[in-house]
Amino acid sequence: MKRILSLILTAVMLFSFASCSSAESSETQPDTALTTTETAATKPQSKPLDNYKAFSGVVLMTKNGKTVFEKAEGVQNTDTGKPIKIDTLFCVGSVAKQFTAAAVLTLQQDGKLSVEDKLSKYYPDYEYGDDLSLWHLLSMRSGIREFYDIEYIDGAFTELPAGELRETVTNDNSVRENREALEEWLLEQPLEFEPDTEFEYSNSNYFLLARIVEKVSGKNYYDYLREKIINPLGMEHTFFVDEVDFKDVPNLAAPTVNPETVHVGVTMGLGDMISNAYDIDKWLTSFRTNKILTKESLQLMTTDYTDDDEDHYGFGVRIIGGGLFHTGAITTYETMAYTDIKNGINVFAVTNDDPDETYSVVDMVWELLDEKGYGVT
Repeated sequence: MKRILSLILTAVMLFSFASCSSAESSETQPDTALTTTETAATKPQSKPLDNYKAFSGVVLMTKNGKTVFEKAEGVQNTDTGKPIKIDTLFCVGSVAKQFTAAAVLTLQQDGKLSVEDKLSKYYPDYEYGDDLSLWHLLSMRSGIREFYDIEYIDGAFTELPAGELRETVTNDNSVRENREALEEWLLEQPLEFEPDTEFEYSNSNYFLLARIVEKVSGKNYYDYLREKIINPLGMEHTFFVDEVDFKDVPNLAAPTVNPETVHVGVTMGLGDMISNAYDIDKWLTSFRTNKILTKESLQLMTTDYTDDDEDHYGFGVRIIGGGLFHTGAITTYETMAYTDIKNGINVFAVTNDDPDETYSVVDMVWELLDEKGYGVT
């Protein structure tokens, strides 16, 4: 079941975030690379994940705030050979959608919007504004067309705008120009299906949700996330792709292939985050502490709104057994974030070097959970 799910996710899920440039960066941490470690109380008979010899990335598992497994292997940059450490930064892709969903829910908590609001409230001229609510976008049941096309070019996944957008949305434009052009294009497209009749993963939903967060809050989307989520959780090593020069970001692992993914401005809300294992662990932990989302909001976020046996989607999270997760993949990055609220388990896994799918961090997470006795069915 888990392997099938992994294959389904790899085959059909669209993930959007920046194609990070190779970066020679400085660090404030000691130069000794961390290797796989475990507490004596949880160490199994054989070390987990030993069969992933070529792994380049990070795996961190915690239970109730205590590290029970960590693995850091490979290099941040093939030119410098600087080792990856447990606090190394990576582009985390569609894991960022959880933050967009949470941003909408915090606005609802503050009485500034409702997930039942029609899109016509925010886009009065939108043809389907009275047919669609924020709920439809959050749950991927809107029918709004996907704006990214995925192509496998030069050994890596490359994301390009839909054909008719490729002359308009490019990396040569400003952030503002691309966002305005994409928003205008999306609001002109016919729906792929009648709202709430199907589940279809579409990055477009979360781009529009981020734009609505800006409209309602009156703030830059990233400023809002920092105020309501990032800073309260102490996520000091989390950044956004439209706000940084990748060459200047310390401790950032570079992808091993750099195809011409279009990212300027259009990853907002759907795959725009750079972070590390410790910061993502803080975020996952907040699900059980209710520091950001109330119990009512978390219930909305983690309810399965799909109606089939393959996809189990809430608001920016997938549901499996007693766990919640989301994945991300672009160029040579692959990411997986998982939490089991009841058992206090968090797992974050990411690689910067997955050009030929010799390993899957999704499978690594399932295997680690099995090894530790927290496997899901």
